[in-house]
Amino acid sequence: MTEYYVVYDTKSGADAYRGQGPVGAAAVQSLQEGLAALVIPEAAFTSHPLDLAAIKESYGEAIDIAADSVRSRFITNTPGQMATYIEKEAEARRVLADADTPTIFLACEAAALGMDVVDLAREVVAQADQWRQVGARIEATRRKAKTDLAGATHLGAIAVAIRIDWQSAIAPPAEAA
Repeated sequence: MTEYYVVYDTKSGADAYRGQGPVGAAAVQSLQEGLAALVIPEAAFTSHPLDLAAIKESYGEAIDIAADSVRSRFITNTPGQMATYIEKEAEARRVLADADTPTIFLACEAAALGMDVVDLAREVVAQADQWRQVGARIEATRRKAKTDLAGATHLGAIAVAIRIDWQSAIAPPAEAA
């Protein structure tokens, strides 16, 4: 598999030259100080001038994929499971407001697990509340990266926009002193 890359000036963002090689070729380039390499899609590599829109589109997709991967550390990230989580949370909140509320998902799951529906509802709401905090930070990080990427006017700005610290995004906020 071939990897395409562009070497650019880190101050101006101007492209210096382009290269290609096996996957990982960009990472092993011996570059002068002030230069950096950025992997780019083949369509951008072959365009003259360099097609920043194609690069941004490619990295925009990569940001979404990375966000999904981070989400998958916490939830089963498939459409059917997401719908199930939403329904279970709605049922759980109704049960906690009125323990006699009929449920489908929670009643079935509580029976399968041998637990009380109200106890299961507390568990589901606690998990949903915890996920909501993490999920919100992941989404905010994803949107910020995509906004920065959309506004990037040169390769250096693209490189900065796609440098995402997902670990910081999912870390709980620091307690105020």
